[in-house]
Amino acid sequence: ADVADEWAPNPAMPSDTSSHIRAALWPLPFGLPDTYAAGFTADYPLSNSASAGASFTDYQSSNIFSWESFGLQASKTFHVGGDSSNRKAVAGFRLRYAQENFSPIYLPAEDFAMDLGAEFDIASQLTLGAAVTHLLSKENEDVLLESRTAWLGLTYRPVPEASANVAIESSEGSQAVLHAGIEYALDEYVLIRVGAETVTGIISGGIGVKTDILTIDFAASRHPDLGTSISFGIGLAL
Repeated sequence: ADVADEWAPNPAMPSDTSSHIRAALWPLPFGLPDTYAAGFTADYPLSNSASAGASFTDYQSSNIFSWESFGLQASKTFHVGGDSSNRKAVAGFRLRYAQENFSPIYLPAEDFAMDLGAEFDIASQLTLGAAVTHLLSKENEDVLLESRTAWLGLTYRPVPEASANVAIESSEGSQAVLHAGIEYALDEYVLIRVGAETVTGIISGGIGVKTDILTIDFAASRHPDLGTSISFGIGLAL
C-alpha cells in the first residue's frame, strides 16, 4: 500500500498531446533481504484536455508476502480564469484491484477500490491539490488491505526553476504526517529534489534528467532505524 501511495497518490494528472510510459524499481527497500518493489504507469491523451491510463505495482518479500495492484485511471484538464491566464484545474479518478498474500492460512485477500484527486491553480505561482485513496472499496474475507488516506498539499513556485511543496497525509487510525520538500532545476535538463516527513523522520533526496522524450530519476530515502532505500525510474514521452 505504501508503495502504491508513493507511486501516485493523486490520479489528477494534467494532460498534454504525448503518451507517457514510466517504470520504477525499489531494490531491497530499507535493506530488507529478498525484497523488491516495482511500478509501471502508462497514459494516453484522449484529447488536448483529457487522458486515460493504466498502472501496475508489485511488492514481493522473501516468497512469503506479496502485494499487487492493477489500476485504470482518467483525468480531465480545465482552463480557469481569463483568456490571458494559464491557470488550470485538473480532476481525475482511478479504479484499482489489489491482491495480498501472506501465507495460505490467512490470505489471499482481494480488494476493489476507487481513488479521487484534483488540483487547482489558485494563482500563477500557487497550486492546491487534494486526493483520497481507497475512497470506495469492496473487500473479501473482511481483510483491510489499505486504509483510506487523504492528502492535501500546496506547491509554490517563486521562480520558474524552483518549487516548494508541503502536504498533509491523514490515514484512518494513524497519526497525520506532514511532508515538505523543495525542487530546483540546475538547468533545462537536470533537477534535484530533497524532502522529509514528520512521523518516521524519513529524509529523501534525488536527481533527475529530463529531455523532450526521456526522463531518468534516481532517489534515496533514509529511515532513522531501517537505513537507506534507493529507487530508480525511467520515463518516455511518445
